[in-house]
Amino acid sequence: MTERFLGYCDTYDYDDILTYLLNICSKCINVVIIMCGIICEICYSNSVTPKVYNDRTILKRIKNRGPDCVNTTEINSDGGIRIFFCGAVLWMQGQELTPQPVESDVGILLYNGDIFDESWNESVSDTMIIMNKLPPKTETNAKEHIIAQLKLLKGPFSIIYYDKHMQDLYFTRDRIGRNSLLFHKMDNYIAISNVLDRRYNCVEVPATHIYCLNIKTNKVTLHSWASNETENYFIEDLYETFQKQQNIPDEDFKVESEISRELWVEDDLIEFLRATSKNNDGHMKMMETLLSHPTIITTVRRLTELLQRSVKIRLKRQPNKCKNCLISRENSCSHCTIGVLFSGGLDCTILAYLAHRYVSEEQSIDLINVAFKKDSMASYDVPDRLTGKQSFEELKTLCPTRKWNFIEVNVPKEELEEFQMKTIADLVFPRKTILDESLGSALWFASRGQAGDSTSPCRVLLLGSGADELFGGYKRHYNAFKRHSWPGLSEELLLDWKRISFRNLARDNRVICDHGRQPRMPYLDEEFTDYVLNLKPWLKCFPSDDFGPGIGDKLMLRLVAFNVGLRNVVTLPKRALQFGSRIANKKEKGSDLSSRFLNT
Repeated sequence: MTERFLGYCDTYDYDDILTYLLNICSKCINVVIIMCGIICEICYSNSVTPKVYNDRTILKRIKNRGPDCVNTTEINSDGGIRIFFCGAVLWMQGQELTPQPVESDVGILLYNGDIFDESWNESVSDTMIIMNKLPPKTETNAKEHIIAQLKLLKGPFSIIYYDKHMQDLYFTRDRIGRNSLLFHKMDNYIAISNVLDRRYNCVEVPATHIYCLNIKTNKVTLHSWASNETENYFIEDLYETFQKQQNIPDEDFKVESEISRELWVEDDLIEFLRATSKNNDGHMKMMETLLSHPTIITTVRRLTELLQRSVKIRLKRQPNKCKNCLISRENSCSHCTIGVLFSGGLDCTILAYLAHRYVSEEQSIDLINVAFKKDSMASYDVPDRLTGKQSFEELKTLCPTRKWNFIEVNVPKEELEEFQMKTIADLVFPRKTILDESLGSALWFASRGQAGDSTSPCRVLLLGSGADELFGGYKRHYNAFKRHSWPGLSEELLLDWKRISFRNLARDNRVICDHGRQPRMPYLDEEFTDYVLNLKPWLKCFPSDDFGPGIGDKLMLRLVAFNVGLRNVVTLPKRALQFGSRIANKKEKGSDLSSRFLNT
């Protein structure tokens, strides 16, 4: 066994680190894993040279995701297989950074993510807590124990754990699919990674299972997150299955109905909602009337409580240092550590307002707003810039003691095209539609947080991901209700939830983490989503002509905003990021393949 440690990366020249990794990888390495840029490369012959780790571009992206520490460990497995682990760490939890991989006599752990469990000691790294939970007491129940422990984890993550005794390699994304994990296979090797690029034919690992690869037999057992059911594949067949799943168009994505009829049997509340929608005294009066109903106010209070708890733990579990102070190892930091990707819309403004409650008043909060200019005659006063400024002013009024930084990220056409070709296309891959291009590009520039010569120093970014899927924010929810009433809306909401891990979460993780920032999504907290998913559909939204857009869509979330004191934002209609930022070309169809992203 060999082990090497490269302390904090800022004490080393970056090219030296790349050279160091490349020198190691020039050996015959059979399994390679890197934290925050997780890669597992299995070579089936001593004559095969690892492909990914001879690639400086991939190594640079790995370092981008984990800029705080680099560590490696190499072990030998049976049959001449060698396993090489390397962790590039982005420190987010515990009082001190935990170098990875973490190794014991029985296993090796690489972990990329955040565990948000209030029962866990926040002074201890979540990496170490996981490592202490995984090793079984006996080999006879090893697999059952490890699977059971993984299923208890709450939060976004990708994990790879190697059981030395059983020679089993476990890899998985969390059950909601908030982190990225890619799978690439050729005849003589396999690679599993957070990020690759267009030169590596790969697919996203579905977040539906925990995967256990036995190194000796090359067989994979799939353990469902949702049940005790298992499936078994040879690795070649599994790769084909992944490809088929990834290539299913949205309109062909089917799920088995799990909806109890009780969830959409109409009750008296519907008549109250319809009657209130005919109130002509204005939207604010309508909101007050809705909140007078006992069932609605109880639901709103519970949603607010769960969302506040979700925001709180996501802000408290971090070193509370900005990028600059972390690098210089300052003992304290009064700079901005928290940013919000901020269009000024409902979802992100709620998060910004709640974040104010849990961030020290001596620290500012960055509201990062992105706009694109497609030609020299255009303006950066795009729709999201205008609503962003409007909501910024409301936050300043409601929270006068807080310093809010409204960061205007302006992206000209030339810069957009340059970074799309050389960086963003590879981060978005294997996604490659016009929609992926637009959203991936918008999120990459927004999360970079660069406005002129200054760049946001925050390390945590709050996102509103999941709010539209949970609360019926899309036009398709209105159409489903119009066609098939409440049963149709219930089915459409369930479909959105079931395919959320297949659509955009992994892509968003890849582009945001490229800037060494951690995306955190309070609406996708397990306790919050479990509660919302069990609400009747009219306690999520009322997407009918009675209320109209700006009220009926995401109705309950609008009531949450109104109840905490927000006013201007509660009636803003849903607007997609690609149109609000003006990055999208309305003449292009979002589901078509991007010619720009297909070029290598």
